[in-house]
Parts: sequence; structure tokens; C-alpha cells
Amino acid sequence: MSIPAGVLADEICTQMNNPRGTADEIWKKQVWQKIQEAYRDVVDAWDWACLKSTVTLPTTFLVPADCKNILRVSDENKVAYNAVNGKNRASPFNYNWFLSSPISSPLAEGTTLNVDEYATALTSTAEFPAATCVGEFCKIGSNPGFYKISAWTSTSAMSLADHFRGDQQASAIFQVRPRGTPVLAFSDAEGDTITPTGIELDYSRFPLAPYRESDIIELPGACPAVGIRALMKLLALSGYNQAADRKKDEYLAALSQMKASEPTPPLIQPTTMFQNSTNRIGVGYIRGLSTLNGKNW
Repeated sequence: MSIPAGVLADEICTQMNNPRGTADEIWKKQVWQKIQEAYRDVVDAWDWACLKSTVTLPTTFLVPADCKNILRVSDENKVAYNAVNGKNRASPFNYNWFLSSPISSPLAEGTTLNVDEYATALTSTAEFPAATCVGEFCKIGSNPGFYKISAWTSTSAMSLADHFRGDQQASAIFQVRPRGTPVLAFSDAEGDTITPTGIELDYSRFPLAPYRESDIIELPGACPAVGIRALMKLLALSGYNQAADRKKDEYLAALSQMKASEPTPPLIQPTTMFQNSTNRIGVGYIRGLSTLNGKNW
């Protein structure tokens, strides 16, 4: 279960003895800002299963701009690629990947983007790409989100796959295929460059920050670590630094609780070593394998 951000905001304000129903607008804005900061902190603390995505890369090997961490790389034959520290590096593996130079020149950029609060439609003064850019990502002003483009109409009109999480923007700075977007490259065991096909990428992504009360916190369970972390930040902001420090153990415990709710692969995978050769129907495995996996090693 994941919860709406508004639930956390209500709980935090109540704990600070400043309920949102009676709070001023500046306080409400500060609460929302600290929830967004706490959300980023908790997202950075772990490669959460609920934030994992799988994509097939284009022939340019352009990594999605919302990538936080690359988890697995394989090709169309399901051959796994090993990570190396750069080009011309020898490796005991036949197939390897590394990060090439990131994007230094956006596909398109400008200063005339317009988007309404929580809208998906984008307009500009003919500054968008001249051809379809569906699937690319867009950065808008100082907004921290990476927004995927779902439709391209013209150099003046596009649509986002998700609602814009921010206030209305008029004549905003933007980048399509933003500067700094990662690019992969590949090499063989000797470090020579190779060009594989059908590269599939498993990665953990940066989620969009909550903007409205109904926006879901995309993390496991009731997301207690986000609430506690935001409360720590508000306590420190209000001058209660010792009280904020005393929440540290509670925050780490909540973070561990959320991690424990994540699905984990078995420690011991079924292999031919465990196969029961007397079982003639299907593939059987020795008794006790599930018991071994159930132990807390």
C-alpha cells in the first residue's frame, strides 16, 4: 500500500501542534517542501522494487533521463552484460557496459514553454523538436521532475505522460532530452568497442514529487520513513534541533521496516545440484530447499 501525500501532511502538522486547518499559507508551503525533500531522501536510500522499470534502449543507447541507478543490462539474447569502469578496460567477461559521455546538447531547448498547474499540455513559440520526440524526457524550469513526453503535435505543442507537478509556468526554460542524460557504451573482454542490439535495461527511477494531496507516495506500505524524515526537517527548521536528532533512530527503524516489506529473491536458487533425478514428471527438487530459503541467515 502507498498513501496520498496529504495524509502525511496532516499527520506532520498535527505532531507539530499546528494543524493545517488553522495554519498560515507560509507554514503549509514549508510542510509541503519538507515532504518533498524527505521523499527524495528516502528514494535515494534504496533501490525500491516499486520504482524499478525495464526498457529497451534505442540504437543510440540513450538511458531514460529519470534513471537513478542501473540495475541490469542484457541484450536480445538475454545475455547479461558486466559493468566496467570505462572504455579500453579488459574484463574477465565477454560482454561489458560502461557509461559513455552524457548528453551535452539537448535535443531541443528554449525559454517559451507554457504549462498550466497539474496539466499535461505543453506549448511554446515553435521551440520544440521538428520531428516526433515521443518517449523523450523534458525538464521544465526549476521543477525537479523528469517528465516523459507522450505525444508530439508540432514544434509548438506536445503532451506529457504525467501531470506537471508544479505551479503554472509561463515562458519557462526547458530542455527536451536534458543535458546530462546518461548514454551507455559496450566492449568485449579486451576492451574493444562492440555494438550489440536489443539492449534491455533494468533501472530504478526518480519518481515525480508530490504536488497535490491526492498524489501517491510511490514507496512501500504507509511510508513511515518519509513522514518521520519530513518531521525531522520541520523540527530543525523550527529550532528544535535536539528533538530532530532524537528522531534519527526512529527514522532508521522505519526505513528498515519499509525495506523488509520489499520482495527479495531466494538465497538458494533451484539448480541441477538440487534436482531430484527420481522425479519423472516435470522438474522436481529435493525437499528442504524452501526451508533453507525461509531461514534468516
